[in-house]
Amino acid sequence: MSEFLHDRLKWEQRQRLILLEATVFWSGEISTASLVEFFGISRVQASKDLSLYQSLCPGNIFYDNHIKRYVVDEAFKPFFMEGSTGELLLVLKLQQQKDAKVMVALVGNLPSVEIVNPLGRQIDELLMRSVVRAIRFNLEIEITYQSMTSHELATLKVVPYTLVFDGLQWHLRAYSIKESVYRDFVLARIYQVTILGKAEEPPFLDGLWEAWVSVEIGPHPGLSEMHKSVVERDYGMVDGKCVTKVRAALLPYFLLCMRIAKDDSKRDPLLQKIVLLNRKELKGLIRASSGL
Repeated sequence: MSEFLHDRLKWEQRQRLILLEATVFWSGEISTASLVEFFGISRVQASKDLSLYQSLCPGNIFYDNHIKRYVVDEAFKPFFMEGSTGELLLVLKLQQQKDAKVMVALVGNLPSVEIVNPLGRQIDELLMRSVVRAIRFNLEIEITYQSMTSHELATLKVVPYTLVFDGLQWHLRAYSIKESVYRDFVLARIYQVTILGKAEEPPFLDGLWEAWVSVEIGPHPGLSEMHKSVVERDYGMVDGKCVTKVRAALLPYFLLCMRIAKDDSKRDPLLQKIVLLNRKELKGLIRASSGL
């Protein structure tokens, strides 16, 4: 019966139910007000959507009179989505690509596309749900983490703030209470998460996260003039360079994504092609944010 009703849903209604299910699955709760705000619908329509979802997916959510919200049930089974961490992370990536609008999914007659994707890091679904909730509700968590600089598992209490994608893998930006520093933790290397409760405000701001720096990229100096002009055209460079703003904390990730290493200007020009032009200006920030 549920599958029958699913097939008869209107497109816009199905989109609201997908959002509803994804929100309650990953954050643990959803309110009528959030549906009203996101879709610009009436409270009556939002209530109807919640009732419809409960009829399609009995046992997935229930109304909690204490917090006045619908919350996820332990027996939850995804109906409109896969419920995988890869699915959530793909959505998060698309949301941050501000130039790519959702309407592209509605365009027909598009050419065939083949995408080469790197192997993804495996991230536990339950762990990911705990991290998402901790970020959303400002919760302190205890993590069991395996760093590549140590042979032992570390147990740390942290206050998570945001997820970061560096082009290859996902990180958790968080304040480490024991170390009294802001750090990036590779999500796939977090083995266990325990929610401890409401977090206290860290004693200082994340300076590297709040600061923005200008990064200047140009053609490799060893290229011929003709090849330099090709590279300049590739990247839309003006006066032999392109300038972009990057959070200081994410500078090493940006350079890694652009395949710019410490020895960029010494590498084969035809392999390297681009170099960091203002390395001297950014040297201290690169060291501070990467630990190198």
